[in-house]
Amino acid sequence: SLFGLVAIWSADGGGAISAGSSVMRQAVYFIVGLGAMAVLSSVHYRFLKSFAVVMYLGAIGLLLSLLAIGTNIDGSTRWITFGPLSFQPSEVAKVAVIVTLAAFISERQYEMDRFSNFLLTMVIVGVPAGIVFIQPDLGTTGVFAAIWLGMMLMSSTRMIYIVGTMLLSIPGALIAWQFLMQDYQKDRLLVSYDPYRDYFGSGFNIIQAQISIGSAGWFGQGLTGGFQSQYEFLSVRNSDFIFAHAMSMFGFIGGIALFATFLLLIWRLFRAVTIARDTFGQQIAAGVATMIFFQTFINIGMNLGLMPVTGIPLPFVSLGGTALFINLAAIGIIESIVMHHRKLGFQSM
Repeated sequence: SLFGLVAIWSADGGGAISAGSSVMRQAVYFIVGLGAMAVLSSVHYRFLKSFAVVMYLGAIGLLLSLLAIGTNIDGSTRWITFGPLSFQPSEVAKVAVIVTLAAFISERQYEMDRFSNFLLTMVIVGVPAGIVFIQPDLGTTGVFAAIWLGMMLMSSTRMIYIVGTMLLSIPGALIAWQFLMQDYQKDRLLVSYDPYRDYFGSGFNIIQAQISIGSAGWFGQGLTGGFQSQYEFLSVRNSDFIFAHAMSMFGFIGGIALFATFLLLIWRLFRAVTIARDTFGQQIAAGVATMIFFQTFINIGMNLGLMPVTGIPLPFVSLGGTALFINLAAIGIIESIVMHHRKLGFQSM
């Protein structure tokens, strides 16, 4: 997160930090997020199970409120604005879905082989995912799908159900492409794999990101970043393309160090899945681990030109106060799972 603050400061031009600057707002969310992480790590994670339904309904309410009071930015209505601050309900919905789905699976852990329960898990995730899709926010919709898949793979549901759903998703994707997706969304996906088809349009950022990464060398070009950042050829470099900007700052060595840190974090998250003492904790850890892994994989992949540009931020690094706060809170829940595992292990000795 501190690495992200430096990258955001650089992406905004460096220099003196004002009270209303992006990096200062991000720093405030970081401090508050650390507080939330500390509180949640000290509270037994099973306490969340009692509030799963409340969290879920509250998240749905926040998502629906966007229809009335949401702020439209670049064609998408994803934020609720309070003066200089903005709030993104879909980030809250991610954790609410994880907790709710974990509670549902843990209550029916010996009955998850029933097809009716399998369908209910799709409803739990599908409702908020559908609302997010019409905002429109295709990237976050994909995150919900990844969370569902990661948690279902850790449940006792029948594999044939999951395989069948994956096969049915193929014609479903074709139907979505033909009837549900906007033209700009289709164009974004096509250009992601051939950015030169629209060099000065939607492919421009992808090309500039690749140039930023490719020209950075071993140790980068300093805190101001490379040519693409200094002359603002690389836009949204404080959020979607912050990895490319960070690479231009710190080069191949810095990029590998950041990538290795993410690998370490994700490994620790999946380790929490294996040591959790109950199904509820295991499922929460699986959901959070999948969420962080998927977002990291997609963001770095789209910076390298390997994945479609979907607007998914790089966890803990990209500009976005709500995302940073929620990610830190989620880590706090994982810490609670790990710490209570240790306590149970000590008591059983």
